[in-house]
Amino acid sequence: MSWGTELWDQFENLDKHTQWGIDFLERYAKFVKERLEIEQNYAKQLRNLVKKYCPKRSKDEEPRFTSCMSFYAILNELNDYAGQREVVAEEMGHKVYGELMIYSQELKAERKHHLQEGRKTTQYFEQCWKQMDNSKKKFERECREAEKSQLSYERLDNDINATKSEVEKAKSQYYQRTHLADESKNEYAAQLQNFNAEQWKHFHTTIPNVFKNLQAMDERRTVKLGETYRSFAEVERRVVPIVSKCLEGMVSAAKAVDERKDSGIVVESFKSGFEPPADFPFEDYSQNLSRTGSDATISNTPKGERDKELVGVAVSGGTRADPKHSMAKAKNKLWLFGKKPK
Repeated sequence: MSWGTELWDQFENLDKHTQWGIDFLERYAKFVKERLEIEQNYAKQLRNLVKKYCPKRSKDEEPRFTSCMSFYAILNELNDYAGQREVVAEEMGHKVYGELMIYSQELKAERKHHLQEGRKTTQYFEQCWKQMDNSKKKFERECREAEKSQLSYERLDNDINATKSEVEKAKSQYYQRTHLADESKNEYAAQLQNFNAEQWKHFHTTIPNVFKNLQAMDERRTVKLGETYRSFAEVERRVVPIVSKCLEGMVSAAKAVDERKDSGIVVESFKSGFEPPADFPFEDYSQNLSRTGSDATISNTPKGERDKELVGVAVSGGTRADPKHSMAKAKNKLWLFGKKPK
């Protein structure tokens, strides 16, 4: 469907429509600009977050636990992810926003040129119409004046009291007015013929060509919008594989967490090599007490504990254990409850 044949009389409306089209394109460009600014800020915030939680100690002091190493691996992947958001912002700025702004300026210049051509041909057409209308009015006026001259001449020619000079004068004016009417008639006919030719050219050639150019321009604008819509999505799609790898790296880091290995690291880091302390021996403080009666009643110590005491004596070769020595040895072994021995 052509604007030139369907909208030949809608110049002002097409003027408004093409201006609306450029405004809409620039509005979309503004949307893309705000979108890429969001990406830039998002990437910046992600990098700051990674920097905040990255370990600040040297590598020798970094924890070797799998849970810590996995977390640092996730931070590295997140930093790479932030880099991809920066790539999205950069490509949106260059391939979408930048192209839209350049195209908008070209579109404005092209639209201005076509509208100037349309106004120029419209002004020329209006001038032709005014010339034709003026010649028409002049012909009409000259015809009225010729009719008046004819009536005046006929009246004097039939008046017996009119002198010959008056009749001749009226006749001369009548002929003069008739001649002027004929000239204005010829001029009007020529102007009318020229106007009709210009009118046909205006509405069938000139204006349709202008509208055709405006239509092509507007359709290119629509195509450009469609292309930038696609570019807007393609920019995001191109980073999806790398973003997916970042996410896969995070998942792999999560799977690398090994509670058994971390427990083993704790053991290797803090074990001293000492054996756990032995049982405390029984210390009998009743040996110096006086005993009366039979051996069965010599001590109030229960039989079970007495048996343990006898066993302890037999093991030690019949000598008593030194309480001070036993306590000192136990204290050296019970480092777990105090300061760790160096």
